[in-house]
Amino acid sequence: MIPDNFSIVVPVEEEYLPHTLENPFCPEASCPCHEDADNIAQVAQFVEDGLLTPEEATDFVAGKML
Repeated sequence: MIPDNFSIVVPVEEEYLPHTLENPFCPEASCPCHEDADNIAQVAQFVEDGLLTPEEATDFVAGKML
């Protein structure tokens, strides 16, 4: 029998940050995520709603953590 209470763990480099709903922008400058119009529009809406300052939005799109 094979136990079913184990999870497969795939090690990744510490600097690798996957694109998630919470962090759609990675720190890799050459990644196309920084040009995704839909995600950028959502960040712009956050600025309009007062959830982010323009500086925070710029850092967020650049892949820097807030």
